[in-house]
This record gives sequence, structure tokens and C-alpha cells, in this order.
Amino acid sequence: MNQQESNKELRSAFRMIDLKKSGKISIHELKHLVRNLNMSVDNQVVDKVFKDIDQNGDGSIQVEEFLNEIEKRHSNKSNLKAAFRAIDLDNSGFITLSELYKISKKINPTITKQQIEEILNKADLDGNHKISLDEFKALMEE
Repeated sequence: MNQQESNKELRSAFRMIDLKKSGKISIHELKHLVRNLNMSVDNQVVDKVFKDIDQNGDGSIQVEEFLNEIEKRHSNKSNLKAAFRAIDLDNSGFITLSELYKISKKINPTITKQQIEEILNKADLDGNHKISLDEFKALMEE
């Protein structure tokens, strides 16, 4: 899908969320979407997300703000993938303790092996002693 098709689909999604067809998304419309998707998200979290997307602070999300947020999230995702690939020295699709150790020592020569093991254990959600891309993303987005 090219950029133009993607933008068209995102604008269509925006219009679906914009229940009042006002050309902007209100906090109530965003909360309605969250409820309809059966997402168990606290109202305070929805409020914070809304404020983050509402770049001009006018209390609503315009289509350009919506598109900018999607682009920003896509860019962050690409950056995380690139960082993961840089640490995954053997291109196995996982970051091992050895790889994490090598990179961590280059960044911070005083870091201990125990500290590196703690990082790996925190990120290793499935207990296989390796960090997958999804686990890496979860760690970086904390």
C-alpha cells in the first residue's frame, strides 16, 4: 500500500470515529470508541492520550493531528526495529545475553553483568532467556 492509499484509509478511519461528522474527534467520541472496542482502559489514560494527540490544545483532534500521531507512532516503530536489529548481532531475531552484554558495555563500560541480566530478565516475558522484537518493543515503550 502506498502513502496516498494509506492516508485515504486513515482519513476514512478518522471519519468513522468522528460520530458527529464535525471534522474533529471529541474526547467523548474517543471514549466511545474505546468502550465499543471493549478495551479496558482507564479514563485517565484515554484523557492523556487525547491531550497528547490534540497538538493545538483546542479540545478536539483534527484530521491532521490524527494523521501526525499515526505517522509518529509508525516512525517510532521503525526506529525500535532498527535499534533491535543493531543489537541482534547474529541476526537471529532475538537479543541474547551475550549480545546485550556486548552492546551495553560499549554504551556504559561500568555496567555489571548482573545489571545486564536484570534487563534481560525484565524484558524476557516468555522466559526463553532471549529478547524477541515484541519483548524489546514492550521494554522500550514502558
